[in-house]
Amino acid sequence: MGKYDELAGAIVEKVGGKDNVLSLTHCATRLRFRLKDSAKSDKAALEKTKGVVAVVEQGGQTQVVIGNTVGDVYDAIGALGISLGGEVDEVNKEDLKMHGKLIDRVVDLVTSIFTPVLPGLIGGGMVKALLMVATQFFGLSSTSGEYIMLNTIGDAVYSSLPIALAFTAARRFKANTVISIMLAIAMCSSAVVGADPQLTFFGFPVVGPAQGYGSTVIPIIVTIYFQSLVEKLLNKILHPYVKNILNPLFTLIVVGPCMFMIIGPVMSMLQNALTGAYGWIYSLSPIVCGAVLGGIWQVLVVVGLHWGIVPIGQMNLSMYGRNTINAVTGPSNWTQAGAALGVALRSKNPDVKETAFSAFVTGFFSITEPAIYGVNLKYKKPFYIAVGVATVAGAIAGASNAAATAGGPVGILSFPLFMGEGFMGFVIAMLVALLGTAVLTYLFGYDPKFDEE
Repeated sequence: MGKYDELAGAIVEKVGGKDNVLSLTHCATRLRFRLKDSAKSDKAALEKTKGVVAVVEQGGQTQVVIGNTVGDVYDAIGALGISLGGEVDEVNKEDLKMHGKLIDRVVDLVTSIFTPVLPGLIGGGMVKALLMVATQFFGLSSTSGEYIMLNTIGDAVYSSLPIALAFTAARRFKANTVISIMLAIAMCSSAVVGADPQLTFFGFPVVGPAQGYGSTVIPIIVTIYFQSLVEKLLNKILHPYVKNILNPLFTLIVVGPCMFMIIGPVMSMLQNALTGAYGWIYSLSPIVCGAVLGGIWQVLVVVGLHWGIVPIGQMNLSMYGRNTINAVTGPSNWTQAGAALGVALRSKNPDVKETAFSAFVTGFFSITEPAIYGVNLKYKKPFYIAVGVATVAGAIAGASNAAATAGGPVGILSFPLFMGEGFMGFVIAMLVALLGTAVLTYLFGYDPKFDEE
């Protein structure tokens, strides 16, 4: 038996067995189950299972928080015969109906499309961070072959983001993946939008964002949703003998022009409006904006609502080359890590110390779920202290006008991404977040009576 097989079997049993699982995906720390009948899932028993940090029910999903070994547990569950990635008929019927509250549907939609892209955003951001350090402190020339090659690799997901989003959106909306990628590649091409002289299509000028669609988010997602509707309609009206040939043809010649002439321009305006609205709020008072976003960020993480804001940060990055959202919310990661560290130092219980210190380490590298669910919410006061300090730290980062120059979660490895205006303010905010929360939690946030429980 493999190292994670026993845990995998226990989890599947407590979510109601294999027959109760419609699909399973995972993010950086969580298994995300879609169940036929959530009432068959034993949440209390799941939370008591060794190896499970917490269980969260949101967005129509039963989310089992595992931590850094989530990928290994996911693979072990797949070996039991569970369908991975949501490729089952029941998902086609149920997922697309999007039952439940509007906010649950939005959270589910955004997470299903953005979560699979995170490794690329994180990896690309880290490559760019290393190059910044190498050019600033080790003399690497920005015209050297080494820099150009690595920068091209690191920048790939940011300059062609619609291609990655097309892949995940196609899976979410059950569209043909290859056709979706073809549309995204066309969207990212400079041969249509930005052509000189300007192209026309049957006499109508082709317009779009001045910088092209390479870093946009909303236009491609709406395009792939439209593609899925067109494909389903064609499947109904085309004869089975010809639909495998004519469906791709008609989809491309219908969706492609609509993408360039209608969806792209309209959705770009919406995207610009969202980024402009955030910029307007931020310009009124970066300090207040930083305090509010920093303070509520981890609360939003708990309920999954932070995914509604993450795309706005990516939009800011594509339009302005700076993402102030990551700067003001990033210190909140270290407040959760600091709270876990305070518990680890204060507790005399070996099991509590081990769990808390492990959560501190993962939070130090930007993954906060083990700290939130395994420690801070469990003892309550550490979480409250972390939120309070995150408010102060966010205000400090906002006051300095700090910003990230690439995407990904904020931790010790992402510091180079904030080099430039406001960098020292960001560093101070992060240190205040980590050390301030650790000290306050050690002094006031942990009751020794918990060692006896």
